[in-house]
Amino acid sequence: MNPILRGARTAVAAVAAAALVQTVGSVALGPLADAANSTVTATTAVNIRADASTSSARLGVLYKGQQIQSISSSGGWTAVTHRGRTAYIATAYLTSNSVVIEKPSASTTGDVYTIANLNLRTGPSLSSPVSRVASTGTKLRLTGTASGAYSQVIHNSTTLWAATSYLSSSAGAPSQSLPDVTGRVRATAGLMIRTTADRSFTSLGTVARGTILDVTGVVTNGVAQVVWQGNVRWVNNSFVTRVSGSTTSPSRPTLPSTTKRYATANLNIWNAATGTAHTGEIARGSVVDVTGKVSSGRAEIVYNGALRWVTARYLSASEPSAPGGSSNTGGSLNRGYSSGLDRTNANTKKVIRHIWATQPAIKTMYGWRQSVTPDHPAGRAVDVMIPNYKSNMALGWEIARYYRAHAAEFGISYIIFDQQIWSVARNSQGWRPMASRGNDTANHKDHVHINTYD
Repeated sequence: MNPILRGARTAVAAVAAAALVQTVGSVALGPLADAANSTVTATTAVNIRADASTSSARLGVLYKGQQIQSISSSGGWTAVTHRGRTAYIATAYLTSNSVVIEKPSASTTGDVYTIANLNLRTGPSLSSPVSRVASTGTKLRLTGTASGAYSQVIHNSTTLWAATSYLSSSAGAPSQSLPDVTGRVRATAGLMIRTTADRSFTSLGTVARGTILDVTGVVTNGVAQVVWQGNVRWVNNSFVTRVSGSTTSPSRPTLPSTTKRYATANLNIWNAATGTAHTGEIARGSVVDVTGKVSSGRAEIVYNGALRWVTARYLSASEPSAPGGSSNTGGSLNRGYSSGLDRTNANTKKVIRHIWATQPAIKTMYGWRQSVTPDHPAGRAVDVMIPNYKSNMALGWEIARYYRAHAAEFGISYIIFDQQIWSVARNSQGWRPMASRGNDTANHKDHVHINTYD
């Protein structure tokens, strides 16, 4: 199971105890990549890009002093969460949030504790594989051996390596002064977590409908202040409801009446009538509840109890016809609302035909498409959509594990499902956890992604 990755504290008032350093009188600054999902700050105005390249599309700008949630860092680029999706910023223009620490008086052996969700590696470098992720506050035992910015530690009887600057000689991560919690609320829809109450906010992802949040009673600009993962954050006040016994009582507006329409293409679910922030996707052929309001080419809809928007021209009063043939031995590989399957490579087609023949519950798969990542445009990948996935994860795992076991037969290079990845190159490590990308589709919870060799 992938641990919920939490960011390091952004404003530090004090530290519970002295943090471990590699040598007396100096702080060993650990690699940015080893603090899983920490917060980083821009040292100057820097572009936020769709991929780890200066030639990739610019998604926005992070100005000097602004903060954003990081996922990992390598090759000179830091992966970040930007408006619900993974984006990239040049690492040279970012700094991890500073932690006030003191010189240690203890030796470099004995028990230590992680002050962030920390990668534990098989060797003392970023190029060493990650064996596991230790959550904040995990107790580790130092062996007394250090190499560069890393210390050798023992975790559950296994000897591994950890970035020294994220270790503390006492339990507890750095603390910050937080406002008093006055009550609790429940999310009535998928709810975006914002860094600020104004329009300059950064999205830290979306929590699921039904999530319980601690609130402070402060509401401004229609957003409520919450304490989330040890930090002050903000959420849309319209989509929370008071938990019984709470002293706060935010109200939820009455949703408008709707009519039924059909999606004639796969639709992004936009957060507003304008802008690029979105929370997921509606599959072609799905029934969409529209309110009748259209603005800037987008139609307002009711989705999971919340008001959202989709591109209006891809809605129809009539159900679209199912494309493709129905046989897996001739004609198109596409069935139902599947798409792009005929434009995949030979290995991927072999997987697709086998799934059609052996998994009657699967009704939809997606192959070739334009994407910021190279695999779907190259025809190397297929997304196997799991029907009613929230109550049907067992089917997804049945498919994922079967094709892992038969990877050589089908020419498979890696598989992603349920926010975990397995690859041929790192087979000995099994299923490895992945950082959250903000929603179930991006986290591969509603589909199995199977990637093949050319």
